[in-house]
Amino acid sequence: VDRRTRPDPFRVAFVLAALTALRAIGPDIAAWIGDIATHPNELIFGFFGIQLFGFLTVALPRWIGRPITPAPMLWAVLVAHAATFLWGCFDPELAGLLRALVTLCGVILLLSVTPPGKTAETLPILGLAAVHGLIAIPAFLYGWPEATMAGLAVIVLICIEVSNRIGIAVLAVARERAGYPKLKPVPAIIALPQRVFTILALALWGLGWNAGWPALAAFLFGMAWLIHIEPWRIKPYAGCVILAVGLVWKRLAFLMLALMDLGVADISPFAVIHAFAVGGLATLAIGIATSIVRKKDKRSLMPSLLADVIYVAIAGAAIARVGAAIDAELYDTLIPLARWSWAIAFLGYGLFTLRGAIWPTPATKV
Repeated sequence: VDRRTRPDPFRVAFVLAALTALRAIGPDIAAWIGDIATHPNELIFGFFGIQLFGFLTVALPRWIGRPITPAPMLWAVLVAHAATFLWGCFDPELAGLLRALVTLCGVILLLSVTPPGKTAETLPILGLAAVHGLIAIPAFLYGWPEATMAGLAVIVLICIEVSNRIGIAVLAVARERAGYPKLKPVPAIIALPQRVFTILALALWGLGWNAGWPALAAFLFGMAWLIHIEPWRIKPYAGCVILAVGLVWKRLAFLMLALMDLGVADISPFAVIHAFAVGGLATLAIGIATSIVRKKDKRSLMPSLLADVIYVAIAGAAIARVGAAIDAELYDTLIPLARWSWAIAFLGYGLFTLRGAIWPTPATKV
């Protein structure tokens, strides 16, 4: 069977995510694209929602040991996501509400195919995905501003759950290929407090309460976790470096949150938000997704100039956007750089995702 005759659901989801990310930043680089008033919700509930669904269409069958069935239902969710994306060009608020309902339908579908014995493995991420979709409803239906921050906190927690599984697995492979001993599991004395303080800090932050001390503890245990996996002991295989960069950004975001809420430093809330959203979330989303695309395209260890451009662009967007939030004097200089770097990163990401479907490698026949 020629692979080109079999559509890939994850590619559709990732391309929709890339287009959503481009539209979210669109009003700043092209006035006729999108609506700047919906920029935060477009990213938090739009881009990250469909990106997560695309990831789960690949990861969930591995976790549960069987494909997602029935396949037409999976495609129905993707078609509905595409329809709400198109409707968002005319009515972003109504489209956002409909997209939240589609997101919940997708989560219900994924929960319905999960065997009872596998719920412990999948429920943390699927449960959080359901909460994320539920929060989006009042965000668009009532214009509830607090929902945006709550949604960001939930998606950060989802990203941490995903990267703790996938990111560490990719880095472990890169470490072994670099000739280092096999990575040992992170000790419970580090992993458990890191998870508890991360959840507590994000819950308090999302509710608008002081998260200083839990955020500081999350940073310290997070750094211990990062030191244990030794991300410097890798060679630049297929996006491993950008995954490590995303993991570092998450720790820096917790440190910035701690310093801000404890009153130690005068840090803008926007610096913390974008350290999490661009430095951590977007960077890890691209790193994990391009790793999936590489593997599906049978190009896991092949060099890719397009991928390198994507990684440099998203890294530049994170540095520029957080830098603009920290130093107001550099705002007018750094913001255009952040916007165009973001646009280059997600345009490249969309093309990278489609590449394997348009130009498959010779090894794609089974």
